[in-house]
Amino acid sequence: MLHAWLRSGNTASARGVKAFLAETLARVPADFRFYAVRADSGFFLGEFLEELEQRALPYVIAVRMNPLLRRVVAGIRQWQSFAPGLEAAETNYCAHSWKAPRRLVVVRELLRERPEARGRKLLEVPGYTFHVLVTSLSLDPVATWRFYNSRAESENRLKELKEDFGADGFCLQSFYGTEAAFRLICFLFNLIADFKRQVTQDESSRLLTLRTKVLVIGAILGAEGSHPVLRLGLRDRWRQRFAALLERIAALAISTVAQLAGYLKTPAPRPWKPRRPARQQHLLLVPN
Repeated sequence: MLHAWLRSGNTASARGVKAFLAETLARVPADFRFYAVRADSGFFLGEFLEELEQRALPYVIAVRMNPLLRRVVAGIRQWQSFAPGLEAAETNYCAHSWKAPRRLVVVRELLRERPEARGRKLLEVPGYTFHVLVTSLSLDPVATWRFYNSRAESENRLKELKEDFGADGFCLQSFYGTEAAFRLICFLFNLIADFKRQVTQDESSRLLTLRTKVLVIGAILGAEGSHPVLRLGLRDRWRQRFAALLERIAALAISTVAQLAGYLKTPAPRPWKPRRPARQQHLLLVPN
């Protein structure tokens, strides 16, 4: 997660979107290259499209329908069938406030073959639902639609934030206190994402899975001679896997310390060793 805002529930989706975009881009390294911006119909706003074009950012955004758009879509005559019950087309559209027309990609679903289709229905074209996108990409309509549909993966990240990290259903007494808690949750989300990428090397696992298999392990505190020993409740392949995870964590920690030492131009710290217990010192009180 690169950036997030906490806002009141009655705030419109596109409110402050240009400022949010500027703040987001400021967080990205200068050599980072964007492929395209994807957004739902809440961000179908002429000034936002102009901002993306001025920044040379390609985009694919769902269209919010209006009577004029419905007539334009209903007037399309050439369709390309690419799957059972699915057809794609493209056309140009210019709203009253736009300076120039923009490209629309339209996909329609035949309800007879796809009864659970969730597109928009047009009275002029019964029996179909329609999905309309505005885009600056030069891909063909089918590839554009599939690229936009892949944004549904972000919904899984939102689900993780709500169900695994507690980002849903909490509210503190002040807005700024709630925002601070929300930002800490986002930071923890990124920390766990990096942990999965670097240590477990399985980015598909949810936090609940990590908690039961990695972060919480049954153990008994015992001793070997005079040394305390923590005996983990792991055997065979589970023990080997846990040992491999510990090795990755140790290697990652050493690499991080070395990078930090190089950045600060200071020598890396020596490995930690337990200190010998200091000799006991006695205070002698001499009465006057």
